[in-house]
Amino acid sequence: MINSGKCPKCEKTISSVSIEDVDVKVGFQTRWKGISYICPHCKTVLSVAIDPVALKTDTVKEIKGR
Repeated sequence: MINSGKCPKCEKTISSVSIEDVDVKVGFQTRWKGISYICPHCKTVLSVAIDPVALKTDTVKEIKGR
């Protein structure tokens, strides 16, 4: 597969992304663990999402606790 997606800032082709941990907050309270997808060339944030692995882990812990 040929990668054709480009970073909106540096316009370099993106074949991989870096991931950084972030807190997802509602107001001033942290609600979830999140991740940000970072351009490996210029470090621009491309997207942010709730961390699916952390969400799964938290869900399993809560179910087991009941």
